[in-house]
This record gives sequence, structure tokens and C-alpha cells, in this order.
Amino acid sequence: MSTRIPERIPSAVPSRAAGPATPLSANTPAATASPAPRAAPADHFEARSPNGPAATPVPPRPGGTPVPTYTDDADPMKHIAYLASDALQGRDSPSDGLSAASAYVQQLAQKYGLEGPNTLNPSNPYQQRFPVFSFLDKGGGAGLAHDDDAWSHGTHKEFGHTLFQEGFYLDEAMPADTRELLTQKYEATQQATGKALAPRSGPMSVDELRQAAQQDGKAENTLALLKGTGPHADEVIVVMAHLDHVGTTRGQVNNGADDNASGSAVLLASMPELVEAQKAGKLDRSVLFLWTGAEEKGLVGSQYFVDHPIPGLGLDKISGVINMDMVGRWDDQRLSVVDTNTRNTPNYFRDLLDTANQRMTDPFDRLNRDINQYRDRQDGAVFSRKGEDVLFIFEGLSNPKGGGDLIEEYHQPTDDIEKIIEDNGGNKPRRVKDLMVDIIQQATNRA
Repeated sequence: MSTRIPERIPSAVPSRAAGPATPLSANTPAATASPAPRAAPADHFEARSPNGPAATPVPPRPGGTPVPTYTDDADPMKHIAYLASDALQGRDSPSDGLSAASAYVQQLAQKYGLEGPNTLNPSNPYQQRFPVFSFLDKGGGAGLAHDDDAWSHGTHKEFGHTLFQEGFYLDEAMPADTRELLTQKYEATQQATGKALAPRSGPMSVDELRQAAQQDGKAENTLALLKGTGPHADEVIVVMAHLDHVGTTRGQVNNGADDNASGSAVLLASMPELVEAQKAGKLDRSVLFLWTGAEEKGLVGSQYFVDHPIPGLGLDKISGVINMDMVGRWDDQRLSVVDTNTRNTPNYFRDLLDTANQRMTDPFDRLNRDINQYRDRQDGAVFSRKGEDVLFIFEGLSNPKGGGDLIEEYHQPTDDIEKIIEDNGGNKPRRVKDLMVDIIQQATNRA
């Protein structure tokens, strides 16, 4: 079946911004363009004024596909256009760009009445902030401490990350099992440089780990809670996507339109419809939206979230997790998923996914289930290890029947919104959003 180019794409108006623009305000109508917030300092968040200067539109790159102006909050392309703009400088963790993306998410959540659930951060309950560390290179040549030029994400040829692959968090509340994983990571770096390991009887202490590390700053998870209205309202379905990307490389911005402005935008675009379902009493369980930071460092934000439960939203309250990563590319009739547990047995999301697809006016022709090798290389793996049912949606491989190679633009400056438009006119993320709204509603009302 041929790729569909939706009629609702307006005539092309260049929108690649030269700088950040005005944030959403609570009174911004959905039918008008909502400009973007100014970047916050990497270690501080403050409310943005709704009266800041608007961005000056500039033409697309020479030879590039014109980018329309999208105005509908329920259209993922509107949010991709901002999150993948040059103004955010690749949303590294930590960075002003990631903080600006977090502010954008928060303001849309406030506009639709979602709550900030993190009572442990009363100054901004929509955020969960955490320090980001990396191991020092003490002359061994491992190159563990890094800067933008030396730490080139462009060399990655395999999707995703293992836990703490390129960074980690440290604090006194870090559980022993997480410290053990980090200790093993540290020992592997030492062995790689030929250094002997001292005998140990347990994981390194936080102080010992801190002596071997440098703090790179603070990043944030961004959270928003849509409360259910039924008897299971104290339970939550977590729907998540990583908000960060890999920043700049040798002066070039890696905008990460597909990775992972696309998944983040699908979450944002689902808010209006899910809020309407809640108002109609059609959400039994609550929905916790979670945009993680520092996923590109090694699933750091998701591990921090699990290790530092939000009051009332611990693992005992989670009834399923949906994670979306790179869902914008290729044609709009294919979708790849992982809907099995660590024993490779289908979890409850498989039936929900098939039902939702069958109910679409134009179902996906192909639901590929051959990407299980990526189960442990995405944020959902942190929850799977704790026994949670996880649905992972990922569409970054080239074979239309499943499998194949990563997109050529993976962790490259060429991962721009123009590529999504060229592939499917923006219809792919829209269709993923429609599918996800149905799956989320089913999960919240599951017996």
C-alpha cells in the first residue's frame, strides 16, 4: 500500500527558528501556533513569561524540504517542529536545550490541566532533577571524561544503550543493586585500560564512586499526571519517551527529530484526546506521562525514576509501561514493536495492540515483532527488570518487513523533521498517536 500524504498539511511556511520563542500560555487556543519557551539554565528552572519575543522564521537548508507551520496540539508534527529545532541545540543532558524542552512539555501539560505529581520538588512538581556524572580518565587513555568533540555519538552503529553506558547519576539514596551495576561498569572501564582490580566484598560506596567521577551538571525527567476517575485511579499506566538527544558534534546540531522528538511528540499530541476521555469518565486508572532525560547517556533518567519513587507512584502502583522511541520514519503502513517479557512470552499489551490496530479506520498493514534484541537497550528495560509489563514501539530499522539497518541519520546532524516529511508527510507519527490513544485507554480500563 502506498504512503499517504495527509491533506491537512498546510502550505509550506518555513519554521526553522533562529532562536527560542514564546512559551505556551494556559490561554493559547489549540488552533493557533504556540511558540516555544526560552531555554532555562541547565541547573535551574523558572516560569517563563508568555510575552517573550517571537522567533524569526528562516528558510530551510538549501535543497531541503520546506517545513509547514503546524498549529494543532493534537498533531505530533507541531511538537516535533519545536523539539527538533536548532534553537534547542540537540537537547543534550544536561543542557539549556533540554531544560527548554522540559518547559515546553510542562506548559502544554498545564494547559490541559494535567498535574505535576512530584511532591518532593514543590518548586516545580512537573520535574524530577538528577545529577549526571561520567567516569574520569586518569591518564589511562580510556577517554571516559569527554567534551562535545571527543565524545562523538555519531560513531554509534547500534540502537540504544545499556544502563549507565556513557553516564550515570550518584546520590546517597542510590540503592545497593544500582551501585552494584555501576561498580561493574567502573570495573569494566578499568579492565579496558589494563588496570588490576582490587578485591571487593560488595558494591562501591557512593563516596568511592564519586571519587572516580566528574559531575557534568543536572538533567531532568518531566512528569505529568492525568488522574483516572474509576475504582483503580490509584494505579497508573506509565507512557514514556526520552526527551533528550546527543547535543552538538563538532559545531553541528544533532536535532534528533526522529530520535526522539517523534516519540516525545506522540505523548504530547495524545493529551487533548485523553483529557476528553477522562472528562467523559472513560479512564479508570490514571496515566503518568514521563519524558526522561539522559537516556542517551545510558537510561539514566529512567533508572533514577525507578530508584526514587514519586510519592504514590511507586512500582506497586504501576500497571503497565508504554515506551516510544523513533516512531517518525519510513512509510505510514508499518510499525515495529516489542510486546513480550524477558522470557519472550507475550505480555498483556499484545492483545491491546492488535485490538487497537484492528479498530483503526486504516490499520497498519505490518506489525513487525522481530526487534526483541533491543528490549534491553531502551528505557522500558528498567521497568522490565522490575517485573512490569512493557510495550516498546520503535521504528528505526530499514526493512519494511522488520529488521534491517538503522536509519542513516541515527545520531547525525541530518536527523531533521524534513526527513519525516519526505518519508510520509508527517502521517506516520499521527497514526502512531491514534493507535496509542486507543491502547492507553484500553490499558487504563483493563480488568
